[in-house]
Amino acid sequence: MVKVQKLYTGQLVVTIPKRLAEYEHISQGMDVDFKKHKDGFIMTITGGKHGK
Repeated sequence: MVKVQKLYTGQLVVTIPKRLAEYEHISQGMDVDFKKHKDGFIMTITGGKHGK
């Protein structure tokens, strides 16, 4: 399950399950784009920092 949380600054943060992140090699600080699809959303990893 994906969670959307709102920080005190008003910024929204998306939290994904750890297993999904491991499977897709997503680490903290990486950039992920979401595009609208007729059945939902498509997630695309676009790069960014490669974690700590």
